[in-house]
Amino acid sequence: MADSPFIHSNYTLRLCQLRELTQAEIIAMSQTLAQMEPWLTLNYSAKTLANYLGCQDPSLHQYGITSPTQQVTGVICIRYPWLRGPYIELFAVSHSQQGQGIGRDIINWLVTELRQNTNLHNLWALVSEFNHEAQHFYQKMGFVEMAQLDDLVVTGYNEILLRKVLTSSS
Repeated sequence: MADSPFIHSNYTLRLCQLRELTQAEIIAMSQTLAQMEPWLTLNYSAKTLANYLGCQDPSLHQYGITSPTQQVTGVICIRYPWLRGPYIELFAVSHSQQGQGIGRDIINWLVTELRQNTNLHNLWALVSEFNHEAQHFYQKMGFVEMAQLDDLVVTGYNEILLRKVLTSSS
């Protein structure tokens, strides 16, 4: 078995850098997320999001997404281990940075990171049924719908479990 994924606190990708967030950045990002979908519709507070982004959990790998100018433009939180592969628990890129390839860059990094471990076959994500932009993004990245989970996060809203099977060509 190869090294476990996500052992570093910083990663330099083609279009961005992933790194640990400072407490001030956690607070600012939480306020931003609380005003973005799906967290706005699901009624997540900035405080709840800040507690999540700042929690210490050895199975949760939290990274701020920074631009070349080191401005925090998003966040990705990956739970590992989870069902023979990691689970993208939270992934957000600020509106001003969307459509520039950052999300694709991060998913490609995840796949590369996971290929180094031959026992990992899945990359998982969950999207709110009403979050059509996220569904379209994940579909373009090769994820397929596995199940609809009714009332999982908030009563009255359904979530869609997505999986990307990792193969040598994915």
